[in-house]
Amino acid sequence: MKKLFTLFFILISFQGYSQCSETPVTRVLLVGDSWANMIGIDNAIKNAFERFGHSNYTFYTNAVLAENGTKTSDFLQPNRLNEIQTQLLAHPDIDFVHLSLGGNDVLNNWHKSWSQARTDSLLDSVYSRLTQIISFIQNVKPGIRVFWSGYCYPNFAEIINDMAPFQNLHPFYGTWNGMGQPTFLELNTLLNYFSNAIDTLVSNDPSVGFVRGTGLMQYIYGQTSNLGVPPGGTYPPLTAPMPEGFPNYPSPRTCMRSYVIATDCFHLKPEAFNHFLDFHTRKYYQKQLMDDQYILSSGGTMDGSVSDLGNVSTDIKVGNSGGEDFAAVLTFNTTLMPDTGVSKASIFLRREALSGTNPVSSNMQVKVISGNFGATVDVEASDFNATFDAMDTPCQFGSSAANGHWIRLELPSSILPFITDDFITQFMITAPGTSGVVTFSNATDPENAPVLNITYGPEPLNVMENVLSENSLLVFPNPAKDFIRIAIRENKPVMVELTDVSGRLVMQTTTDKLIDISNFQPGVYVIKVYSEKRTATGKVIKQ
Repeated sequence: MKKLFTLFFILISFQGYSQCSETPVTRVLLVGDSWANMIGIDNAIKNAFERFGHSNYTFYTNAVLAENGTKTSDFLQPNRLNEIQTQLLAHPDIDFVHLSLGGNDVLNNWHKSWSQARTDSLLDSVYSRLTQIISFIQNVKPGIRVFWSGYCYPNFAEIINDMAPFQNLHPFYGTWNGMGQPTFLELNTLLNYFSNAIDTLVSNDPSVGFVRGTGLMQYIYGQTSNLGVPPGGTYPPLTAPMPEGFPNYPSPRTCMRSYVIATDCFHLKPEAFNHFLDFHTRKYYQKQLMDDQYILSSGGTMDGSVSDLGNVSTDIKVGNSGGEDFAAVLTFNTTLMPDTGVSKASIFLRREALSGTNPVSSNMQVKVISGNFGATVDVEASDFNATFDAMDTPCQFGSSAANGHWIRLELPSSILPFITDDFITQFMITAPGTSGVVTFSNATDPENAPVLNITYGPEPLNVMENVLSENSLLVFPNPAKDFIRIAIRENKPVMVELTDVSGRLVMQTTTDKLIDISNFQPGVYVIKVYSEKRTATGKVIKQ
């Protein structure tokens, strides 16, 4: 069916699409305390997005939205609530609020001598104000997602004691002393305890995100020199267990911000904030920022590389070494795509290793075939010279400057008609004329696997012809703001019911077209589709 409309679809949908330039769109509003302020100053969000292939997206903040020393109570004042509303309305593309709040509520109020009941009372009040702020944001812009940034462990005792006998001259001495000079374990346990409450919030509200990483700096930097205060000792980088590391240790001094005359006890240096946002992006933003649907590559023997000399490898390699050209072959299961046009698509690849000169350049080539290149879906020697449906030069964005960085290959219009639900889709990526080899991460770890990101056309062709398994239901897009479409193999209209999480019926309709959910409250809904042959059930998130 799709092959019949390919030429028409190209003519009406892809004029001028392959221009290799982009102006970053503001997708994130940065709000909160000194951590938010420094994340903004260090451009940590923008830097992370570039390193993860999302160089087309950026953030916005200002001195009212991100200010040192602010508490949750400060963001319930009219001036800040008004500023949040003003900026959300002024930036219609903002889909996320990156929120860093709550740390000062604890550091400036809690004391180590408090009972558990008194501590709980403090944390409950912080949690209550935090949820009020989040609710305000959600009411201003229904469907928006809020990501609570969280914190890493502070380091008061080591850094302040390094100034002996003038500890009381350290800028953070008053804060630490006001809490009764808590040990690392006492303060870190409190931070992890509050993180438990945020985990509960996230589990109850799918529009709120949080990635626990209090021990992240311990994991990245390690304690490479003896800790000069109890418990003493060392541990190497990349050994602290994630996400909470060693709660009896601080974040290492080497990751803290330096002011020449003193080292900060709580705020990270720019490099460390970049690591912090890389962690958030890897765990949250990387996939959240993608469009209608993303598909991970199939992995195993269906991904890999093949050379012009007939050598086959499960490593995903592109480039040239010793006169041998390597082409990466990637397989994506597109058969569960909805039967609708593809208006935009990108391939995301994470650099894992480099040998010689970086072959990632503007002359990279992408071949596509609806099906498989050789005799089978597995990567094989004959793939290198196999026939293909289209070949073109992608627009390249993101970063390939270091291992762990991601590039985004935006696929030209000539490639898109061959990404269909009729068959699997295979791509072959080459870098002609280069003299080095880059290896990309494979599908072993889903967080690092190659990704095909798809944006659908403005109108569906006939979603009812989409082929699904006996008990499955495809709802797209999901999450959705205004409309959803269902894909199930039937030739007649079907009965559709939507209920909220309490089981209350909110819609019942007979349709084979779009379903309007624009007036629904944001949240999770259960969708049931009744046909003559079966009933399918799924969930949809209304943004």
